[in-house]
This record gives sequence, C-alpha cells and structure tokens, in this order.
Amino acid sequence: MSLEQNDRHHWIEEIAFLEARLNGSQGDIDQEDRAACEEALKAAKINLATCC
Repeated sequence: MSLEQNDRHHWIEEIAFLEARLNGSQGDIDQEDRAACEEALKAAKINLATCC
C-alpha cells in the first residue's frame, strides 16, 4: 500500500471513529468531549480531502 493510500485509510478510519463517538456508539459523551470530537472530525475531513 502506498503512503498516500495509508494516509487516506487513516483519515477514513479516524472519521468513522469520531462519527461513532459522536453518535453514542461508544458510550456517553460529555459536552466538552463532544466539542473536541466535532473539531477533530472537521479537521479529519479536511485532511482526507487534501491528502489524496
């Protein structure tokens, strides 16, 4: 797998994790953690769009 494919795969997994976290699939999430996850999700989507 090329480095670019690895980067893309990483960001896809990161987005899936953060979306699951925000949807409550991984247990309760407090407001502070929710805000941090939302920011991280925005950044991950930008990184995915720019990496490939």
